[in-house]
Amino acid sequence: MTTSVNGHRSPHYLLVTFPGQGHINPALQLANRLIHHGATVTYSTAVSALRRMGEPPSVKGLSYAWFTDGFDDGLKSFEDQKIHMSELKRHGSDALSNIIKTNLDGGTEPITGVIYSLLVPWVSTVARSFHLPTTLLWIEPATVLNIYYYYFNTSYNHLFDINPITLPGLPPLSTDDLPSFIQPSKTIPSAVVTLKEHIEALESESNPKILVNSFSKLEPDALTSTQKLTMIPIGPLVSSSSNSDDSSKADLFRSSEEDYMKWLDSKLEKSVIYISLGTHADDLPEKHMEALANGVLATSKPFLWIVREKKKNRFVDLIREDDRGLVIDWCSQTTVLAHKSVGCFVTHCGWNSTVESLESGVPMVAFPQFADQFTTAKLVEDMWRIGVRVKEGEGGDVDGEEVRLCLEKVMGDGEEAEEMRGNAARWKKFAGDAAVEGGPSDLNLKRFVVEEDGLF
Repeated sequence: MTTSVNGHRSPHYLLVTFPGQGHINPALQLANRLIHHGATVTYSTAVSALRRMGEPPSVKGLSYAWFTDGFDDGLKSFEDQKIHMSELKRHGSDALSNIIKTNLDGGTEPITGVIYSLLVPWVSTVARSFHLPTTLLWIEPATVLNIYYYYFNTSYNHLFDINPITLPGLPPLSTDDLPSFIQPSKTIPSAVVTLKEHIEALESESNPKILVNSFSKLEPDALTSTQKLTMIPIGPLVSSSSNSDDSSKADLFRSSEEDYMKWLDSKLEKSVIYISLGTHADDLPEKHMEALANGVLATSKPFLWIVREKKKNRFVDLIREDDRGLVIDWCSQTTVLAHKSVGCFVTHCGWNSTVESLESGVPMVAFPQFADQFTTAKLVEDMWRIGVRVKEGEGGDVDGEEVRLCLEKVMGDGEEAEEMRGNAARWKKFAGDAAVEGGPSDLNLKRFVVEEDGLF
């Protein structure tokens, strides 16, 4: 049995996540840091993720408990996608009950708490059935959690009918700034149900704690605006942070064998446009792909573009044929963003990508597609002033000229571009200072572990 410096049994966390790329890596970063502060961690997600990542990271103090979600070989059809969440909940609830029961019956290193991430709110129900404390790991901006909290709270719901939407502790928002799941024209009922279950799970606790992949200087008001929720900023949870390394990172996609780093080495400082729209880039509407291709090619700047091999259309062929650019299937994004030749990141504004860009000091062109990305784009442009957002026209249309103008604003020689580069450099320092050992995020997590330690 592992004991802490206080003579108590050290915390043993069961850490459970949705089996997606954007969920797995911040969770593994968290696991690594919890271990650094004296805890042990059992990480649990679906077998489908294991089969895609291959050998999982090997870290002392970290073990794994895989479970089936009914789709061990991945989702093969639209019908699979429709029932995946319900099947994940059904199979996962049974599996986690068995994992916890087996562990507690064993008695050597009993689980003392459960941490669960976005899209698996049912984990808290399972944990409470064993009288285990639960903590939500929030892998989106604190601002987004606040929006959902107010949206599903009847005392505040009427505020969403007023334009602009003014919520406690948040900047004024338009409907287009909300997460797409609750935008009237883009809502997805199954996602709304899951998000509501998250809020209900938090409401059912007397003192709900949320570990947030953010840091105090980044969202000072959003982190403290909701009295009911205790948000603990512990970010940025990315592999290039001071307390992390690639040994606690897993990719569900294989990096290209092309020597993209050598290609970047051959380019001038801050001259390259890096384009990556995340793990769901294959779902990018063709009209958006057309606008991106036309806009990027019109700048005459070198570009590094992530496009899956299976993505086929005439616009992909167009960018592959242009000798100013390099098109690859996948890469180490933190390594690319840290390269001195990269001057701009065209991103969907997934939270992991946004935080990685912040930590690398790279200005952004925000091209949000769904979920929290619309809110993050608002923060990037208006709150942190480290990028611009591609504006959509009627029916969600975007033209290449809009993309080109955004790129010129970010990478040009004007006052606005200089301001964004200066802001990006400033946020890079703040992000690094937060995560370093002894920094505010590190101390927040250490305090969390110590307080949990004192319970046992």
